[in-house]
Amino acid sequence: MAARENISTLNGEKIGNSNDTPSSEMCVTNTVPSQVTIAIYILILFTSLMGNFLLITAYARMKEKLLFLIANMAVSDLLVAIFQIPRLITIEVTGYPAFLVDGVFGSFLCKLCNFLSDISLSVSTLSLVLITTERFFAVVHPLTYRSISMQTRRLLVASTWILAAVFHSPYFYIMRLVSLTNNIKVCVPSWEPAFDHSVAHRYYNIFLFTTVLILPLLVVSCLHISIVVNLRRDKIGAECRTDIGERRHQERSKNLKKMAFATITALLICWSLYIVINLLALFSPKVLSKCNRIFRIVRSIALLLGGVYCALNAWICLLFVPRFSRELFSMCRRKTPRNSVMQQK
Repeated sequence: MAARENISTLNGEKIGNSNDTPSSEMCVTNTVPSQVTIAIYILILFTSLMGNFLLITAYARMKEKLLFLIANMAVSDLLVAIFQIPRLITIEVTGYPAFLVDGVFGSFLCKLCNFLSDISLSVSTLSLVLITTERFFAVVHPLTYRSISMQTRRLLVASTWILAAVFHSPYFYIMRLVSLTNNIKVCVPSWEPAFDHSVAHRYYNIFLFTTVLILPLLVVSCLHISIVVNLRRDKIGAECRTDIGERRHQERSKNLKKMAFATITALLICWSLYIVINLLALFSPKVLSKCNRIFRIVRSIALLLGGVYCALNAWICLLFVPRFSRELFSMCRRKTPRNSVMQQK
């Protein structure tokens, strides 16, 4: 996770000093800028900004406490798009994970940008765990769910940011600008001199992968499976509900099942490949040749899919949470008459 955009460092090796050549220490990501990849990243950036902005705007107008956790996830995904996607576009354009700002300010940005982009990812996955837990209580323990106050939700949201900041606080020590030949600057992690770099880097990344990706994926999957199973076992029939109530219940159950499937699928598609190749790089670095063409292609696909995740969450919520879509349609209807009046004038 540290220096996510520079996976070539995840095998625990340091990129050398200013006397090292880029060809001997690291591989060019592309011999020429990849127009297709850049176009995809720009599309991801646009859809993420638009989707998460719409979610936040809709929540700000409704201010419903039940949607507070979703709004928090949208904020974190928005920060990932702002701090991470432009960095990945720069790598595609330059062919290296080059850092374009030098000096003390560049060193500070090296630490800050990686810190903010990665804590935002942590907040997003932790928020998804909280959202899924809330849905679980709404279906399985509705009385407990109704007793959750807005203050409790605020504390839970604050805890996601505090935990994420604690998890990634070592970034302010390890992330550094390193000079390569031809004044190329790269932002890479280094645990020295306080720790042995290879050992510390491996254990820290295992910790991050476990807490930020693997455990959330397992928890969300288990909770969603439990939700679907409990919805199917629901014994309350038409005799206990009105016809309208039964239709609403069926519609809500259908939306929950679809959202569960979409959420788990998005997590698996976006992060499985990334987790696999990075765990291989950590445990069996000799298996992966950094300059191998196939590995570079797979690495690029993994980064691309990871970038897609910050856009998918918002559109899944807009598609399967009717209150968001209704509010957005309501906003459009309010603006349409006003615009038509202005045109007639």
